[in-house]
Amino acid sequence: MRKAFIGKWRLVEMEQWDQEFIDLEEPGFIVFAKNGRGEMKFGAVSLQLDWDKEDKGRIAFSFDGFDEMDEVSGRGWVKVLENKLVGQIKFHQGEKSEFTAETWQDA
Repeated sequence: MRKAFIGKWRLVEMEQWDQEFIDLEEPGFIVFAKNGRGEMKFGAVSLQLDWDKEDKGRIAFSFDGFDEMDEVSGRGWVKVLENKLVGQIKFHQGEKSEFTAETWQDA
């Protein structure tokens, strides 16, 4: 089960932001590494993740990082659904957004 999440995923949809913003600096992505770490980048947001398995086939994660030059933190969750990753990200005292990601395809 845990292996299903491991790897790099391409952000293809976010509830609060369009694809142009998601890919502002580089193609938006989320990564889950075997060691319980990861990262997420979209727009001007760069986050370091700390994750663990949760009930109901979900992985919960917390994050800290930067939105432009401002420090941010928060939490989120993901689950695999029909070969896609679906989840939600919530900034501490800020916005939240559902998102969808697909397996990363090297160009």
